[in-house]
Amino acid sequence: MLILSISLFLWTSSTTSPQPAQQTTIEVPKAAILDALYAGSQDLAYEQSLTNYLSIAGYRVDVFREENVNIVLLRNIGGYKVLILSLHSAIGSGGGFLYLFSGEKYTQSKYVQEQLSGAVREAITFDNVSYFAINAVFLGGNNPTGLKDSTIILMGCNGTGSSYSIQRLLDRGVKAYIAWTGYVDLPYSDETTLALVKALYLERSSVQAAVEEAMKEAGTEPLYTSVLECYAPNG
Repeated sequence: MLILSISLFLWTSSTTSPQPAQQTTIEVPKAAILDALYAGSQDLAYEQSLTNYLSIAGYRVDVFREENVNIVLLRNIGGYKVLILSLHSAIGSGGGFLYLFSGEKYTQSKYVQEQLSGAVREAITFDNVSYFAINAVFLGGNNPTGLKDSTIILMGCNGTGSSYSIQRLLDRGVKAYIAWTGYVDLPYSDETTLALVKALYLERSSVQAAVEEAMKEAGTEPLYTSVLECYAPNG
């Protein structure tokens, strides 16, 4: 009995319960296309090409169009490694800030405090339609770390016209900011942006090299001779 008891004790002690397998969570980077200028089938083809390039590169892509690109979205946007802003943009009078047009029609009775402070204002397109526009320094402002390590590609006009606005975005951790030096024709901007995204995310070029490659492929902007410029503190 003594020997049996010892043998049983040793067998029990050497037996261990199976441990659950450790699970590894892989975080998929996200990209967002904000298209306040969406106008149907032609833009759909452009969006699909952008989405395909980014998906192949490993990004999960969210698309926001027209009135869904509103001030609430622009204030809260965050968590995206790539932000492609297909928006009108302009340098505001009386301060020189860069403003990003939303797809939300303007009314005096909304965002009253933001309008009084200058964070939001009325912006009028060339075809005389009024939209809300947000001061670019408040892009993602409700999410203080939401733009960290993001690459922002602004397709609208005069995106490099406010060094202060750009620096404020870079101060919040933006990895790279790419925009036009002046006015730009929309079809040309679309074509160049596709070339840029392809070079940047499929060919894995550096930001500066991708900008140069996109400009070389698309050629000079035919109407306004604007060019893409990039601001990337770490290259």
